[in-house]
Amino acid sequence: MNTKFYKLLPGFFCLISICSCTQQSVSINKISAIQQKIDSTIVADKAIDSFIAPFRDHLNKTLDATLCIAAADFTKHDRKLESKLGNLIADISLHQVEPIFKKRYHKDIDFVLLNHGGMRAPILKGPVTAKTAFEVIPFENELVVAELSYEKVKELISYLVEKQQAHPVSNLRLSMMKKSKKVKELIINDVPLQKGKTYLVLTTDYLQQGGDSMNFFKNPIQLYKTDYKFRNALIDYFKSIDTLKVQPGKRMRYAE
Repeated sequence: MNTKFYKLLPGFFCLISICSCTQQSVSINKISAIQQKIDSTIVADKAIDSFIAPFRDHLNKTLDATLCIAAADFTKHDRKLESKLGNLIADISLHQVEPIFKKRYHKDIDFVLLNHGGMRAPILKGPVTAKTAFEVIPFENELVVAELSYEKVKELISYLVEKQQAHPVSNLRLSMMKKSKKVKELIINDVPLQKGKTYLVLTTDYLQQGGDSMNFFKNPIQLYKTDYKFRNALIDYFKSIDTLKVQPGKRMRYAE
């Protein structure tokens, strides 16, 4: 009798364990929320504020330190087809990425295309700081190089002619007819566009993925990563010079 009882004990405890582990289903009957305004009526927590104050002060001191001087105002509204700010950041991108790209991939970048809307603030005459770079480029975009076919570059040029907007370019000269929207002259890196040639175009990962309707960047022959943030390129350049100077114009213009 006792022997049979002890033989049944393992199964008995197993059954209890299974029953005790059974979870009951839970359903949500109601969700409620309260709107909390974030404004001047909120009282600051003195303990938290005193804790973060040293970090905030250090960050502000770093961001506000003068890196170089701007000799003039750089804005994106100088002219219809190009701007001082656009020329500047396109040239900075090429200047900073080109040696890295050449060392890593043993290739040369042909030209640069960025977007007018990506520039969110001007660089005004006077001290230029790291905060300036954050204001101009407040995004976490990375600079990349897309290898495009001759046909895709023609799509790119058609886009520029159709939009007639001051998108930043470097190593590219484009002359177009304003009304007919025909290309009169196209020079890339001092050479006319060549049929059958592929081109290495420096841009941002946002545009390469089709941002700003630049779909010609999608599915390139090859995409080259630089692991270099656009904003960091600006900051590194600001640190390397004394004075920001006005960049030469006539990159995109209407034919006379």
